[in-house]
Amino acid sequence: MRILIFVEQMENRRLLADWLGRYYEVVVGESAVQAGKAVPLLNESFDLCVLDGAALHHLWEWVQARKRAEQPVFLPVLLITLQADVKLLTRHLWQTVDELIGKPIEKLELRARVEMLLRSRRLSLQLQAALEQERELKQLKSHFVSMVSHEFRNPLNIISGFTRLLEQPDLPSERRADFFQRIQAAVNSMTALLNDVLEFGKLEANGLAANSVPLAIAPFCRELIEEIKVGNNTNRTIEFDCENECFTVHVNEALLRQILTNLLSNAIKYSPPYSTVWLRLQCQAEAVVVQVQDEGIGIPPADQVRLFESFYRASNVGKIPGTGLGLAIVKQVVEQVGGAIAVSSQVNVGTTFTVTLPLSNGLNG
Repeated sequence: MRILIFVEQMENRRLLADWLGRYYEVVVGESAVQAGKAVPLLNESFDLCVLDGAALHHLWEWVQARKRAEQPVFLPVLLITLQADVKLLTRHLWQTVDELIGKPIEKLELRARVEMLLRSRRLSLQLQAALEQERELKQLKSHFVSMVSHEFRNPLNIISGFTRLLEQPDLPSERRADFFQRIQAAVNSMTALLNDVLEFGKLEANGLAANSVPLAIAPFCRELIEEIKVGNNTNRTIEFDCENECFTVHVNEALLRQILTNLLSNAIKYSPPYSTVWLRLQCQAEAVVVQVQDEGIGIPPADQVRLFESFYRASNVGKIPGTGLGLAIVKQVVEQVGGAIAVSSQVNVGTTFTVTLPLSNGLNG
């Protein structure tokens, strides 16, 4: 915690700084601060201000302003003065402070008063942080409801509209087939959204149990690639490259499937037709490194810093459907087992995601 000291008498200032500096970070005003003569020190951040009567006389407006600026967080001010001088201080001055200690100063009493004020400051900061977190959670939930409602409304409108068109008795067969395909695409979009929402809710509520099992990882990756090709009905090529000998490793199979499915599906979705997506696997002594690379639209640098936020989507996705939850899920899953995820991307060139999953932190048997 940081203490700011404004005391006019030089020796008192030195003694205070030496004593309090044993326990806290201390910043000292080297000379009396006159009203209207602002110095950079007045803009310093601090957790407690210690001053004497002369300093309070010059700085009481500043003290009030700093306390107001911190509200509702408690910013304590401790006045050190002769007890007799309290009567000389006008009422509006000494009521500005939160605690008063009279001279001569007892070191133990000073330490106790300071610690009491700083504990109140810590509690106030913690309470404010909790309130901010609750406020952010409410905003997130509101955003969540709005996003999900919007995302569901579009496919539902498509299904409703094309269903009415299918009721036409003289509709040509090719048009009927086209409408059925559009309805199926809308259903698939709603299913993907539901899966993302359910997965995200499951992670938020329960976390991920790190039940690792012996897994022949290379065959697992090849089988998963085939499943994704069929599930996405894609004309993109997915190449698998195992950079060294990967036999059986102890990993959480559900975790690995979730990560690879999200990253590979994204790579397919944001890549042009007939392009190539690479899945590279490297087994190290203490980690599995997975890399998914595409030749897609890329991610603008300004968007990369927010890419893993819930509901956030890059500015260049256009009309490509998505919820902005997939990468947030991947990051949360990876971090829950002590792993790391990194992204490298260039617009209109492609994107590479690298995931490192430790084999010694909830992944090994």
